[in-house]
Amino acid sequence: MNHRIIRRSGITMAITALICTLLLLACKKSAVKKPMNVGAVRFESTSYTIENNSPDSLTVVLPFSLPLEEDASITITIDNSSTINSDEYAISPAPSSNKLVLQLAKGSMETSLKVISKNNFEGDKLLVLKITEATGGLSISNANNTASITIKGEPIVLPEINVSLNTISFGNVAAGSTSEPRTYDVWGVKLTQDVTVTASSNFEISLDGNDYSNTLTLSASALNIAPMTVYVRFIANTGTNQSIDGFITHSSAGVQDAMISTNGIEYGNALPGILIHSDDFDYGPTAGLLKEVTDKWPVFSGTLNPIKYIVPGLSYPGYIGSGIGGAVVTENGSGSREDNSTAFTPQNSGTIYVAQMINIASAASGDFFTSFRDPGGSYFNRIYVRDNGGKPQIGIGKSTATVAYSSKSYEYGQTYLLVHKYDFTTGVSSMYVLSGEIPLIEPATPDAVTSTGSGPTSLVNICLRQNTTLLTATFDGLRIATGWREAVGK
Repeated sequence: MNHRIIRRSGITMAITALICTLLLLACKKSAVKKPMNVGAVRFESTSYTIENNSPDSLTVVLPFSLPLEEDASITITIDNSSTINSDEYAISPAPSSNKLVLQLAKGSMETSLKVISKNNFEGDKLLVLKITEATGGLSISNANNTASITIKGEPIVLPEINVSLNTISFGNVAAGSTSEPRTYDVWGVKLTQDVTVTASSNFEISLDGNDYSNTLTLSASALNIAPMTVYVRFIANTGTNQSIDGFITHSSAGVQDAMISTNGIEYGNALPGILIHSDDFDYGPTAGLLKEVTDKWPVFSGTLNPIKYIVPGLSYPGYIGSGIGGAVVTENGSGSREDNSTAFTPQNSGTIYVAQMINIASAASGDFFTSFRDPGGSYFNRIYVRDNGGKPQIGIGKSTATVAYSSKSYEYGQTYLLVHKYDFTTGVSSMYVLSGEIPLIEPATPDAVTSTGSGPTSLVNICLRQNTTLLTATFDGLRIATGWREAVGK
């Protein structure tokens, strides 16, 4: 065999094998792709805030650490730590089953989503978003992969009961009677249970002003819509003169009670009084001078112009001394004028009342025509009259101090029943001028009252006085007692 041919053939084969090997390696090298750069996705910030009643949406940006080399996606989950309800906000793009998938195009450097508050809740709510999955050329960053969004709602409004008044005062109410009703409004906010209204003793409540009781039940749903009016009245039936305090309580489950304080004053429960002196001036059918028709009214001061006795006397409907016998007339004026007095059992404690019919004919700048006297001859509970624009104005002075005049208007020539009293305990002098029905119970508010000035240690008589200032008055039907009813003859 030709060895040269064999050797050339071996070389050819080796070269051929080398070429094939090189070609195979080239083919393999062309099949291997260039490695892709993978970026990370994160939230631009970990916390955001949407203010109360904001109409604008919040843009939440998610940047990438590298541009995307191919299309990708990320999944954002609404975390269970969120406190906001799904109907209280909106996300764009909209999530499905608490997940939001964002599709991302090749070359993107960031993506975003929008959150808007529906402003339909109270207080602050929290929306927590978390990146839970990334595909394509993205990975999830170890930092800022969760964002918390605080969404502020309306201020928190707690359930409550509201009432239009804090206090209701009925003032003075006669014993055994019921006051005129007062009203107030009650309404609710976010109440879920009915409201129970309870009135304390001596106070009653009603929804119509007719049917009263101590308790009422008000519909929660009705109170949440509109106020309801409640009527209240005070019942003076304890049998004791006293100021009575109470409450109207409004209660509902889970809500603070609403309270209205109430007060009424029961008066007129008097201990039986004693009639200690009376005089109807029944001293005969012939007019004359008081000192000549009776010795019960001796002169204690003055030497001229005696007090006159006239017939007939004064009349006042319903008064026990009305239309009996005659009356007396005091005429103030210049010169010395006689003053007369009559004695009664001395009084030095409790309350002493005087009732008498009076009729004023004329008056000027103000003077008194009758009063109590003490053992030393000082005047107390002076009954004054002055002209006020053509009408008589009647007042009372405790002693020599300033006179307290009634604010009411009276008429010359009209007969009134005047009652005045002195309270030894309080040192208060009070006066009532009646022109209508005589009340069985002492009125709660005097027409004039004063505590100014010195007070007597005892009272022993009542006087009829004629001073120098112009004043003419007729006086009749005197009754002195330790109680109202006995004084007015009831």
